[in-house]
Amino acid sequence: MKFFPLLLTAALALPVISTTAQCHSRPAKTTSAPRSWVTLKAATDQSRYTVGQPISIKLTATNTHKSGAYLRFTSGQRFDFSVFKTGTKDAVYTWSAARMFLQSTGFVWIKPGQSENFEAAIGDEMGQLAPGKYRLLAHLTNSPRAIAAAPIDFEIVDLGLAMTTQTNKTTYKVGEAVKIDLAVANRAGKANRVRFNSGMTFDVIIFDEAERQIWNYGANLRFAQSLRNVTWKKGETKKFSTTWNGAAFTGEDGNTELKPGRYRVQGVLQSTPKLYAPPVFIDIVG
Repeated sequence: MKFFPLLLTAALALPVISTTAQCHSRPAKTTSAPRSWVTLKAATDQSRYTVGQPISIKLTATNTHKSGAYLRFTSGQRFDFSVFKTGTKDAVYTWSAARMFLQSTGFVWIKPGQSENFEAAIGDEMGQLAPGKYRLLAHLTNSPRAIAAAPIDFEIVDLGLAMTTQTNKTTYKVGEAVKIDLAVANRAGKANRVRFNSGMTFDVIIFDEAERQIWNYGANLRFAQSLRNVTWKKGETKKFSTTWNGAAFTGEDGNTELKPGRYRVQGVLQSTPKLYAPPVFIDIVG
């Protein structure tokens, strides 16, 4: 599970003016069902992103009543959200648009005072979000009245830099070292000063096919925690490199050996905000 520093939170707001929503406890056979109240909060992991940077979303449904609550769903889908350019009415991204869900009725039970969390990310399946200001609207897909969260605002900026990642091969044997080169080019047309929050300039993260992070360059390194600025001259490209030894982080069983499969190599410039390179994929064979 991912953890999110909740920089943006939003209290429940039912369309159009309601600030709370009710759901019904599962009815008894001979008595009417008591009513309980569930609120919804939405959060992004930060408020400012660079073009191409992953945007993580967390929805938290909380039962604020003294009785337990059932949320009823008519499919396998539990939530949805859309992204709009600020001031416009047409969505530029909808989470469910490229997904399919099992059509069957289900329930989510939330105990009194407890919460149910849902996590997702804004992908590029509808095209990469361009620089600008955006508003996100999220809701649960429960029936008969969907519970909605108040809007979340975030911004995407262009640092004027372009980043690429390259490995020395595309196929490796289990345990074989992987050399990784990063290049960050200034395309601003002038000198470009970029801020960093520490002495760490870049990172490389390796993900397996289940999107689990199995290694990253900076995990066991220490860096000075101080603000600094780095300047790219007009047209300059700065290059960085590291080598992954082909082993994963130590698992609970003490094993670090990888299984054959496809792995994603993600280069990251540790600027403020961070700059993400397009991912590179490698195959590891037995």
